[in-house]
Amino acid sequence: MLSLTAPSAQVERRLTALEQIESSQTIRTKITQGQHLLVVHSIADPVGEYWDIAYGDLISAEEISEFIDLEERVWKDYGVRLIDITVERQENPWPHPMFPDCASHTYVRLCPKAAL
Repeated sequence: MLSLTAPSAQVERRLTALEQIESSQTIRTKITQGQHLLVVHSIADPVGEYWDIAYGDLISAEEISEFIDLEERVWKDYGVRLIDITVERQENPWPHPMFPDCASHTYVRLCPKAAL
């Protein structure tokens, strides 16, 4: 027999952060694009900062180091790891429009508010 259980506090925070991102007003956006990496860093009211990231399956070591830099920055600023602030993740078996030479791409939305 299956029973319904309440979502964990972490799931609740992620859903709340996702809803707040969708209904927030963007104050500032910075777009950084590499050959197989696209990072959109936004600051919005009331959610604060968040990142929309897409990367192709041909992502380079240099582009991966950008993730490491972001991980270090988030750890320094918020005391949490990227895995803890992931509010959305989609793995897609087709090329991203910005990376047509890739067979697939992954989309990730990160928001520190999801962990705080």
